[in-house]
Amino acid sequence: MYKFSVPMPYTKEHIDKIININKQVTKSKITSLYAGLPSTCNMFSGFEQCRNSCLNQTDFDYWKNLFSYSMERGCDFIYLLNSPLAFNTENINFRKRFEKLDKLLNQLYKIGINKLRVANPQLSSYLYRHYKQFNIYASTSLNYKTISEYKNLIQMHPEIKQIVPSHDLNKNFRFLKNLTKNYPTLNIEIIVNEGCMKGCPHRSLHENVNSNFKFNMSDLSLSENYCITFCTYLSEKYPFKSLTLNNNIFPWELEEYSKIGINNFKLVGRDTYNQEIEYSIIKYYLYFLAIENLKKIEYNPITTFIHHLNSNEILNQLSIKDVFNYLPKINYFKKYAHLCSSRCGVECFYCYKCAEKIQKVFEKKIKEKSKQPHYVPACNIS
Repeated sequence: MYKFSVPMPYTKEHIDKIININKQVTKSKITSLYAGLPSTCNMFSGFEQCRNSCLNQTDFDYWKNLFSYSMERGCDFIYLLNSPLAFNTENINFRKRFEKLDKLLNQLYKIGINKLRVANPQLSSYLYRHYKQFNIYASTSLNYKTISEYKNLIQMHPEIKQIVPSHDLNKNFRFLKNLTKNYPTLNIEIIVNEGCMKGCPHRSLHENVNSNFKFNMSDLSLSENYCITFCTYLSEKYPFKSLTLNNNIFPWELEEYSKIGINNFKLVGRDTYNQEIEYSIIKYYLYFLAIENLKKIEYNPITTFIHHLNSNEILNQLSIKDVFNYLPKINYFKKYAHLCSSRCGVECFYCYKCAEKIQKVFEKKIKEKSKQPHYVPACNIS
């Protein structure tokens, strides 16, 4: 069975809807929810990323009740202390942050939470030394991409129970296979639906951006939107390459990961929870339903499975059935993905050719629709 972690919704009603997905599927199961406090909360420690956008709920009791409720519904809960920012010992509030962290961790442990997702190795060491009652899970925000980095990480941090490899490694089967072979007791979780561009030069910067930061909206370089502006522009300009080059893992590909001993996966999407929580839950359900029987949803948009492309007007016009035969094949990556970092777009154009085939499918579809009376295309490309 495939085990999934999913971002915790911000109301009990929506937590119920998420967990009730388990009653409708048999091949996979949501086993854990994850969340961090919003930066406005009175117990926010400062070691979290500012990714919880529910800023109006400032009372810790509100969140504590949701955390407890998640566990009462049969899920593990993972608290996110996943800011990759280095310690700033010169900050006058440095010691106060640790005092607040101590209060927070004591409260979390009282309600049964014993798993922490951490991105800063220094914080990991601190937690292991002072809070051995917690299990430490390493965040993908570490963004390590080599066997040596993970080998040294585990050697220096034996407290780590789980890792989430960099999104760029999603299809690198040789790397993942060697990692599972070298560390058979280490839990490995893979992000499946993020859909960020492969090789994003702003990824590490983006993980450090405070989402509540607003400084100068007229100057992009001084805006919290700096990182996402570039990738959004590129995905709109090159939609088909964005589809084939993003390292997304589709439901029908999971079995290949299971063959090498990886059965834990992660769904993302909490950045849309405030505005589109119902839609997000539907997308999660459709991902699980596709694992059961892809034919049941084959006429849904291919973007159903790709978080950062789900608003792309071009790709939303293509169904799963339209593009299924033209998407890059997982067997290709099993053979060659360990070479992607040095060959992609220079010596190897496999994914680019797949994009060209999908573009032709789109153009044919638009041409056929244009023959229908009163048809107005939602969007077109040049």
